[in-house]
Amino acid sequence: MSPSPSTRTLLLTVAGLFGGVALGTILPTASPRATNSEWVPDSTAAGANRQKSTQSVSDPAAAISGTPSSTLELRSLGKLPPEKIVALFEKVASLRSETRRYILAYRLASQMELDQVEAALQTALHDLSDGGDYVTARALARRWTELDPKAAAAKALETKQQHLVIPVMESWTRMDPSAPLAWALQQVPDSRAEAVRPLLMGRLLDQTQLEKLVMNAAGSESDEMRRQIFPFATTRLSDTNPQGALHAASSIEDAELRQRTLMMVMGHLGKSAPEVARAWLNTQQEIPAEQKLQLEQMLASPRKGAGTRGVQ
Repeated sequence: MSPSPSTRTLLLTVAGLFGGVALGTILPTASPRATNSEWVPDSTAAGANRQKSTQSVSDPAAAISGTPSSTLELRSLGKLPPEKIVALFEKVASLRSETRRYILAYRLASQMELDQVEAALQTALHDLSDGGDYVTARALARRWTELDPKAAAAKALETKQQHLVIPVMESWTRMDPSAPLAWALQQVPDSRAEAVRPLLMGRLLDQTQLEKLVMNAAGSESDEMRRQIFPFATTRLSDTNPQGALHAASSIEDAELRQRTLMMVMGHLGKSAPEVARAWLNTQQEIPAEQKLQLEQMLASPRKGAGTRGVQ
């Protein structure tokens, strides 16, 4: 039985990513058996090796380095144990191009089921040498998010590894822009700030969502939400709604938090919209003279990275 056009295209593309290496043999096909010469873009293999002998692929990772040109009995990627799948990803990591590594890693991950993704991800996080850019973890995170975004987000936060948390939240945001923040704000107070933080760090919230987060953090029973998330979210909001950010910062009851947030917002606006900040400050008669002087100084000499400290 011949493979479908889409399957043939996938296999040839994957092989092309590896510069013609016989990668097609590691991917599921439309048939339980396939002739190597049908897939490998190698004229020598195609012309000289059409015999019907068979060979069981006991180690699919070996296929990435090239396999004999005889007929291969393929094992579906969906049936491979996690350690075998991770071995394939290790081969993927040897590619020089990060873009190609990620594309191929995701193509492998996209054929996995939920239990395989969870097991493979645990192995990858602990054992996989991934060249420093975590291609495998990102590909697995994306697949896991597609299958069960809430479970993926919860597990990613549990690992406390940003190279996993951010890809999960990015993937979820692409699928449903409003869902990640809604989920994060539903977490118990002690975990809410941790759930929200990657959305801010990854700049995954639009203006409406930032306004919602600022209001939520300002009245939160969580000290971390008030003292860390509120200033950071308000500063982020000043990118698109400086007047709203200044109003929110100046309206908080806690005097120390109010001044600290205003300092962060002023430092940020000093680089992006100094005239807006200066005009607002000139109308604030109720701000004590000493604090107003501090804000004027911050506006005049904004520090690099103002508004981001204390969040990570």
